[in-house]
Amino acid sequence: MVNPKTIGKDKRIDFKSPEQRRQDLEVMVPVSHKIRKVEAFDATPSNGITEVITEENSSFDFLRFARLVLTDGESVFRQLGNEEAVYYINRGEATIVVGESSFVLAKGDVLYVGINETPVFSTSSNCDISEFKAILCHTKYPVQLVRHTDIEGTELAATLGTKRPMSKRTVFKLVDQNVQACRLLFGDTYLENRGGVGSYPPHFHGPDGPLGLGANAKEEIYHFRCESDIEDDVPYVLQNCALPEEKINVYAHVFDEMAINVTPTYHDTLAPPSVDFMFTWCLASFTEGHRDWAEIYNKPGFENEW
Repeated sequence: MVNPKTIGKDKRIDFKSPEQRRQDLEVMVPVSHKIRKVEAFDATPSNGITEVITEENSSFDFLRFARLVLTDGESVFRQLGNEEAVYYINRGEATIVVGESSFVLAKGDVLYVGINETPVFSTSSNCDISEFKAILCHTKYPVQLVRHTDIEGTELAATLGTKRPMSKRTVFKLVDQNVQACRLLFGDTYLENRGGVGSYPPHFHGPDGPLGLGANAKEEIYHFRCESDIEDDVPYVLQNCALPEEKINVYAHVFDEMAINVTPTYHDTLAPPSVDFMFTWCLASFTEGHRDWAEIYNKPGFENEW
């Protein structure tokens, strides 16, 4: 198992609207030289509530993403209608109250909150929380707490990439079949090596493409944290953005605190030798209740590369 650790500096920026946070990447497709736009978003939080991915600034049908940053004495609440949410602690410690229940979460912990709830957030020091939501949910499930330490060393901590040492990583499936939910699957991934390869082999679980998964498809957000061991270096990863029908990979530069829509394309991630990175990932199933994490389509020839 690759042990979790803190990657990336603790950052804050002035307020940006969701429209300003949309930062499309342009990539050139090899051979054809066509220019493709890829949906990306500045996920660097401001103090308070930061809306990163919304209905208005993205093409997502179901997924939404926000950040909540609080210091001692501050509290905020979120009103969930037909939305379910997972709350993931990036840094610090948070208290989340849902109805009559109160939960204290540390780094890496997750709280699932179902539809029509009003979670209230506070901290005795400081906290940085990611909120991933799925909309259009119709079944109410109970609040469920998953501590990162409870799944470490279990089947929900899947160490992959042992065939290719530079792709060795542990995928912590924090919200999987261990949690009752309508659409959401969620986790974080840590790499064994700097200059590693994440999400390998190239795979796809969107609705389109020659072997698109249709009603069994899922949308997905990646949120990256990157750092370099070279002073004043600007850390980044290269994210594969090839469409399923393309035989050649197409890579985009993704920097620290960026989120990217990986739904329509193959996704695997390469880092320069100086860069260490981790990412959180969140999927929403197109069909409510159909939450099979392993239902994917690998790039032809890569079927046995896990």
